[in-house]
Amino acid sequence: MLGVLIGIIVVAILIYVGIVLYQRYLLKQITDLLNKKNDLMDLPVASDLDEVGNLNLAGSSLEEYQNLQDDYRNVKNNKFPEIDELAETGQQNVNDMKIFDARSDVAGVKDAIQVIQSESDRIQAALDQIKQESEDQQNEVKVLRHKYQELRKTLLAKNMTYGPSIDMLNDNLQRLESAFENFAQTVESGDHKKAEGQLQQLQSNTKNLESELTAIPDLYIQLNENFPGQLDEIKNAYTQLINHNYVFSDEKIPDDIDDISQKIAENLDTLGNLRLDAVKGNNETISNRIDNLYDVMQTEIDARTDVDSGFQKIAEYIEHAEKQSHTLLIEIDRLSQSYVLNGSEDDQAHDLETQLQDIRNEHDQDAEAITNQPVIYSEILQRMHEENDQLDDIESKQTAINDSIQKLIEEEKDARRTLRQFDLEIHEIKRHIENLNLPGISPSYMDYFFVVSDEIEKLSSSMNQVKIDMKQIDQQLGMIDKDMQSLAKKTTELTDNAALSEQIIQYTNRYRHSNEAVDNASTRAQKLFDEDHDYAQSLSVISRALEAVEPGMVEKLTESYQNQKSTQF
Repeated sequence: MLGVLIGIIVVAILIYVGIVLYQRYLLKQITDLLNKKNDLMDLPVASDLDEVGNLNLAGSSLEEYQNLQDDYRNVKNNKFPEIDELAETGQQNVNDMKIFDARSDVAGVKDAIQVIQSESDRIQAALDQIKQESEDQQNEVKVLRHKYQELRKTLLAKNMTYGPSIDMLNDNLQRLESAFENFAQTVESGDHKKAEGQLQQLQSNTKNLESELTAIPDLYIQLNENFPGQLDEIKNAYTQLINHNYVFSDEKIPDDIDDISQKIAENLDTLGNLRLDAVKGNNETISNRIDNLYDVMQTEIDARTDVDSGFQKIAEYIEHAEKQSHTLLIEIDRLSQSYVLNGSEDDQAHDLETQLQDIRNEHDQDAEAITNQPVIYSEILQRMHEENDQLDDIESKQTAINDSIQKLIEEEKDARRTLRQFDLEIHEIKRHIENLNLPGISPSYMDYFFVVSDEIEKLSSSMNQVKIDMKQIDQQLGMIDKDMQSLAKKTTELTDNAALSEQIIQYTNRYRHSNEAVDNASTRAQKLFDEDHDYAQSLSVISRALEAVEPGMVEKLTESYQNQKSTQF
């Protein structure tokens, strides 16, 4: 029981100590918050309000300042006393052991101080901005006043470089200076918000004027000096070229010069109205037109130089092509006596000769025109280029035609060599067949042999004509080549079948007395060999009989025969 009592007493003491410590903590918080309030009261907001108030503000700036005064007055007269009241109540609640009420009072003081801090910062920032705007605008007054003085000096000192735009530039500067005075008065009156809008417009207009002062001299030099000087140069050059027998395809050059002069005058008026974008575009157009006039004249000057240096070369090229054409026609006529020309070479050569005559006529007309003067050299130069291209084409075609007809001679030589080879081959086949000493040859083989032989004779006849057709001969050669290959194959088959049939018949004689089937097959095979001359069928009959009594022997005999064979057939 005593232990429990002691425990209760200890707990009570601990609770009391905790409450006392928490009271002290709350009191310290209140004290700290009051010190922070005093710090806020010591901020320079009040003195800054007085300083800004001495700026003689007006208009919306004055209205803003008055609102800031009211806001600060509310903080000073209401917010600060509210903090004192909450702090005093909090202290009393701490002393009265109203811990939860005291804690609520401390939170209220914190919130009030935070509100005052935020409001003070806002007021201070607004005051700083008003002071900065006043200072900036005062400085801008000085800057702009000096800038307009410099602009005025520039216009006076360099008025000749601005040409017809000088009057409007002076008017614009006058209007800027007038607007500047209004701005300066607004700044002086303290209406900084209104002054800020005026300043932005002034800065924009001033920038535009400075840009115009920079751009106009170059534009004016183009219109007043460069372009007129170039036109005078073109006029003089044109007169001299006409006096030296130059002619231009565009006969409007003098009219173009007058029209460009008019455009220059019109653009000077545009410059006087300060429509600089239009002036720049017009100047570019004028410059391009002047460059075009230079190009037109330079083209004729260059063309004359090229004509003078190249006209005779074209004449020599034409003469060379004409000689080539004459030689080609003679060669075609000569070869046409011996060959049938299937490629229309004669017609093509005569067409080229006609083209050459047209080129010759055109070139002679130009030569006469150059002699008589004046001429448009650029047009003559263009025709010279075309003639040169045509001559290149003609020469290429002449070469192709000549190569084609000259090839006929080589083709004839090749054909005759091939004909001799065919003749040798068919005689060799004939001797080979005769040397076989066979009882006879099948009619089908002999018919094919004579067909090929007749083809060779026909080819020989074609080759011995006074005028040969190489296209037809080539076709005959191709046909004979295929037939000769086929005849060689048939000859080989005939030779092999006869030789093998004879060998196998002799080999099977050993079975004739002992095997009736072999005896019958041997008799039939011999008849096919001796009487029918069907060596393939004879070989087939005797091979089947031998294979029946001695399998594999036909293959061995065939292999042995092929190994011992000494002829190509």
